[in-house]
Amino acid sequence: MKRIRPFDTRQLEAFDVLCRTGSFTKTAKHLFLTQSAVSHSMKNLEDEAGCKLFSRQGKKVSLTQAGDRLLNFVRPFLVEMENVRDELDGFEKFGTGRIRLGASTQACRFFLPSILKEFNDTQSPCRFEVKCEDTPECIQLLSEGKIDLAVTLSPFNIPEIEFMPCFNDELRVVVPPSHPWVKTQRIDWDNAGVENFILYNKGSYTFRIITDYFDKRGIRLSSFMEISSPEASKELIKVGMGVGILADWAVEEEVQRGELVSLALGPKKLARTWGISVRKGRKLNKAERMFMKIAEESGCHWMVNRKL
Repeated sequence: MKRIRPFDTRQLEAFDVLCRTGSFTKTAKHLFLTQSAVSHSMKNLEDEAGCKLFSRQGKKVSLTQAGDRLLNFVRPFLVEMENVRDELDGFEKFGTGRIRLGASTQACRFFLPSILKEFNDTQSPCRFEVKCEDTPECIQLLSEGKIDLAVTLSPFNIPEIEFMPCFNDELRVVVPPSHPWVKTQRIDWDNAGVENFILYNKGSYTFRIITDYFDKRGIRLSSFMEISSPEASKELIKVGMGVGILADWAVEEEVQRGELVSLALGPKKLARTWGISVRKGRKLNKAERMFMKIAEESGCHWMVNRKL
């Protein structure tokens, strides 16, 4: 009679080997068991399944339709089980376990490497898992408990998220060297509405910061293009497809090479605040607290170096 309980993993492992070898004798040798032990194990597995899994022709074994269905489940399951074993073993080896991080592609490129390096140089070994997502997605992942910490822009009034500021950057208008604004070194906001702006995607915090800035000044854009990649935005600006608004550090190399020019939006800088977001009320472990401390110190050093 079919029993309603989980399959025995040792039986499943033997089943997988038997399917690979097609022989009880070879399976027994592979598992360092007797042939009768393998046969008994497979008989019990069929009892648990409540149906025949094999067709036997002499010493050869082939799968029934039910056996083939079970095999399609067993192989991915055994692979995942082995992965989990390795992961659990890693917790013991790394001591402090893991930190699941969220960060944008740009943060992963410019900020995280130095933070992670200092952490690994000064702290107990830790395994990091990084998801490359923009601030809104990182906030969502934090709320769902799918990540532990996130490098984000300052969240907009989200009560369940705590934010530790680390550094500020400046958003600037970026144009090709041939643009008329370069000669005057100022933005002609009276006529800026006719320009084609290249902006980050609508779902981003940066887009909201920029549109809030425009709204306060009564600026209405006649057209704009959404591009998720700052690298792609820079290439479009270079060939005259429009003007962009990007972080100062994101175009630093191109400005130094004379490929692009960045201009302040106005007398008052349009600044963003970056930092570490965490779900409110969540108790941080030692590794997470140290990561936040190093991130805060690294942010201060970054800001000082940018001013020099």
